[in-house]
Amino acid sequence: MKKLFKKNNFISKIKNKLFPFYKSKEIIKIFSILEKNKPNEINVAMFVGGCVRKYLKNEKIDDIDVATIFSPDQIIKKFEKENIRVIETGSDHGTVTLLYEGKIFELTTLRKDIETDGRHAKVSFTDDWIEDSKRRDFTINSIYMDQRGKIFDPQSGLLDLKNNNLKFIGDPS
Repeated sequence: MKKLFKKNNFISKIKNKLFPFYKSKEIIKIFSILEKNKPNEINVAMFVGGCVRKYLKNEKIDDIDVATIFSPDQIIKKFEKENIRVIETGSDHGTVTLLYEGKIFELTTLRKDIETDGRHAKVSFTDDWIEDSKRRDFTINSIYMDQRGKIFDPQSGLLDLKNNNLKFIGDPS
């Protein structure tokens, strides 16, 4: 049984490297819409949170979260003429859900905390990736990855992920 698990884990790792989740046709389509007319030197959208963490740990990815510089209104406008269903799931906090080819993608505008009690926050939208990373809960949830697989890790979450550490960002109290 142990040998079978190791074999399946090896196959999973190879499959993950050859066919990473970010190369699916659905994701390529979503990112091509988001990146239309963008300057080359900036990232307008990156994966964040669980999908990045699970990809790096060779685990099954069951949800796709994308952080973006675009406001919910801008996201809605970009997808209005596409064959992709857009649901305003939390536009006050910057979140829009896309339903495409039976898959769910959550897009959330980069945010900065204006006021918070630790659980609920008043936010403003930003285009600053580092500011957005500061408001996330754990360092391992603040690892961003662009659509080419390049990692951006402003809170050193990779080291914590490697060492199985769960570290809060900022003061946990």
